[in-house]
Amino acid sequence: MAATERAEAHLNEIAPGIHELSLPIPWEEGAVNCFLFGGDGFVDLLDCGIQTDASVAAVLAAIDEAGGPGTRLRRLVITHIHPDHFGAAGFLKERTGAELYMHRLEVPMVNPRYLELEQLVAEVGQHLRQNGVPEPEVSALQNASRAMREFVRPGEPDVQLDGAETIELGGRRLRVEWTPGHSPGHICLFDLEDHLLFAGDQLLPDISTNIALHPQSTPNPLGEFLESLDRLLALRPRLIMPAHGRPFEDGAGRVARLKQHHQRRLDQIEAALRGQELTAWEVAIRIWGERREIWDKRMALQEGLAHLQLLAVQQRVEKLADGSGVRWRG
Repeated sequence: MAATERAEAHLNEIAPGIHELSLPIPWEEGAVNCFLFGGDGFVDLLDCGIQTDASVAAVLAAIDEAGGPGTRLRRLVITHIHPDHFGAAGFLKERTGAELYMHRLEVPMVNPRYLELEQLVAEVGQHLRQNGVPEPEVSALQNASRAMREFVRPGEPDVQLDGAETIELGGRRLRVEWTPGHSPGHICLFDLEDHLLFAGDQLLPDISTNIALHPQSTPNPLGEFLESLDRLLALRPRLIMPAHGRPFEDGAGRVARLKQHHQRRLDQIEAALRGQELTAWEVAIRIWGERREIWDKRMALQEGLAHLQLLAVQQRVEKLADGSGVRWRG
């Protein structure tokens, strides 16, 4: 971590006993929202930002500000293991002795993604080749996530969740809602008394979260994501606290717009395949164009694959697989 780094973090009380801590993300314009739940001499935390000097210092200062000097961090709950949500988990657990909670499907992804990367990089390379990525592009695309390791210090979970648990944070009773799609073990928390939904990356106010099919994803991430939206909506949340962007109330309207967005993309991909047999790489170029940035190219391929897989599950396109790779036919 760079000693000279500076980050602007913002702490706001958004409900009695609940503070929102917005922490900058260095690789994009924007911030991740973490949430502190105040108790008697302790604070519980939902998500923790990246592992950098400035971000960790901001979290520790926020704990003192929310609970008073000397307040201890009791529990740390992680919505999913992407760096902006999980990065500082290991440091904070070691520093404070906090109990670490996360969904059990996130746990086996930590080591190959952040500690023993070479095997996963090889698997990603094979996955890219199977889906039509030209050899000159494979090396850059399969290594696109290496830099993310710099922002993550993993921690071993003390409690592994399945979903449907009721946990207590800062005196509030929260139900764990398993919402796969963006990540296999993504969870949201629902306040059973005040009907507040802490939505992580599942339900964002302004953008559609990335839904990607890749070697660590579940087989039908977009289908699971859409089903998860319906389950969250059935809770009738009064206020939604997203991990990016501002809190909002109209969950039904936002879910409707997200479904329309993905349906348009499904229809667009189905039309592009009509009378054609293409690789996912060829589909991604037709839909998103020739992207210049390596990260954008990989995201387009993975999101295209998630849509193609749902179309195949719905029998709207045909998925063909053999030793030479995977192709899609309209």
